[in-house]
Amino acid sequence: MDAAQVKELLTIDDIVDLLYELDANPIKKGNEIYCRTICHGGSRQKLIYFHDSKTFSCFTDACGHGFDIYILVQKVYGLQFTQAFRYICGKFGINSEVNFSAVDRVDTAFIQKFKKKEPQYILKEIDTTLLNSFYQLYHQTWIEDGISIKTMRKFNVLFSIKENKIVVPHFDIDSRLLGIRGRALNQEEIDAGKKYMPMFHKGDVRKHPTGGNIYGLNVTKEAVKQYKTLILFESEKGPMQLDTMLPDFSIGGGISGSALTDEQVKIIQSLGVENVVLGLDKEFHENKTDEEKFYKQKVASGFIAKLVPYFRVSLLWDRENLLEYKDAPTDKGLDVFKQLWEKRIHI
Repeated sequence: MDAAQVKELLTIDDIVDLLYELDANPIKKGNEIYCRTICHGGSRQKLIYFHDSKTFSCFTDACGHGFDIYILVQKVYGLQFTQAFRYICGKFGINSEVNFSAVDRVDTAFIQKFKKKEPQYILKEIDTTLLNSFYQLYHQTWIEDGISIKTMRKFNVLFSIKENKIVVPHFDIDSRLLGIRGRALNQEEIDAGKKYMPMFHKGDVRKHPTGGNIYGLNVTKEAVKQYKTLILFESEKGPMQLDTMLPDFSIGGGISGSALTDEQVKIIQSLGVENVVLGLDKEFHENKTDEEKFYKQKVASGFIAKLVPYFRVSLLWDRENLLEYKDAPTDKGLDVFKQLWEKRIHI
């Protein structure tokens, strides 16, 4: 796979993940990403990524021109092109088959010195009385998405009339409140890439490092321990949809992102889990394509490689086009989930 093909396969969410790693403070707005001008060490949010053209433009006098993701990495780390290419391949677990000339060959071990160490996750407990600012109302949007009112009550889902948002409190495994996320219902916020955002309360943003926690385990941990099995979803909705469909088999947890952290692996180990099932979103349109192959590589490096030393791992993978692009395995209801479960791939 050459550099142009890799660039074409990177989704806008992949670019966001990479920009977080480069400390660019990315904000996704539709098919664009606004971020800090890391191209020249600046601090203003004037570097914009345009996904349609796969290019960046820096709107400052200090830079003022366009470039692609490889040139950005070259600028940030002071690398040659081949090094930047291999850095990106290393980030997303891509096994490149590109042959460079002997002069350009580099030892890929050099990538490790540029990779940031996984952060230390400092989780601070929040006073639960602030939840009294919201209402025990349950929006039809999530009911139609397969989450029952009973389940929403179980997971302490609330509603903000003032902000018109579904309120999703995040608790740790011991039921300590860590943060609050809101699911926007106003279309202008959704269009601006702010569908899920931390909530503000009395002027303070109630966010927390999601990589230091697994959403929903305060509710599902006893069933997880009983079955010695955990199904990992990307979003908060997955564990709730599973709880609605199979309340006696409510063994889900959400990583609140698209990458598994070492801290989350430790949390899973603490539960005595033997089997981890990956219920990740479908990030390819068709089977047997480069897009599917690329996503398999991402899952292998970002999830499976971290889990197989400690657990038996299996994967819910849509091989029969039962799901739409970006669907979670629980989005199409119980019958589809059962089919994916019965035909899951055992690693």
